[in-house]
Amino acid sequence: MNLAVEAREVAAILGPSGSGKTTLLGIMAGLDHPTRGTVRIGDTDITGLTEEARAGFRARHVGFVFQTFHLLPALTAQENVQVPLELSPEGRKLSGRDVRARAAALLERVGLGDRRHHYPSQLSGGEQQRVALARAFVTRPGVLFADEPTGNLDRETGARIVALLEELNQEVETTLILVTHDLELAARANRIFRIASGVLAEDRVAV
Repeated sequence: MNLAVEAREVAAILGPSGSGKTTLLGIMAGLDHPTRGTVRIGDTDITGLTEEARAGFRARHVGFVFQTFHLLPALTAQENVQVPLELSPEGRKLSGRDVRARAAALLERVGLGDRRHHYPSQLSGGEQQRVALARAFVTRPGVLFADEPTGNLDRETGARIVALLEELNQEVETTLILVTHDLELAARANRIFRIASGVLAEDRVAV
């Protein structure tokens, strides 16, 4: 398949289970390596980088939101948000106080200012996903990849997560690429990719 997503675009990847959506997302994000072909993010061919260089590139330019949250259970909500910033080149130039302040501000932004010292086990699924959103945006990534970000949430909570994704995406001017089964969420994207049996079956600009 051959596809392109423009800067600051919101793209949705659709398709039945097992069609290759998550694999495609992992390849685009540099988490998986394609058997052939290239992946470019901006001016960088990430398939030509070593594993260590790809990890460094992701730390500088890429964010992730997963269906199952992937929060570290031994860390508080704020500490979970701080981790990617502390590990990034930008974060290493900041004081600990500035790192904590940015994490706290993002948690406030997603409505969890009063829950920032709680552990994941003390948070609901929707609250954990909001922590995951804050964590994904804390480094102000150029590209954010989201794999079924509302898949484990009830309809009302999922709608709130979608609204937060859109608001943060506009504020940070991040390119957003998401895998979803949610047609309502996909309808809010600028571009739709439909995958069938590992093949790009549709590539269209949303009306």
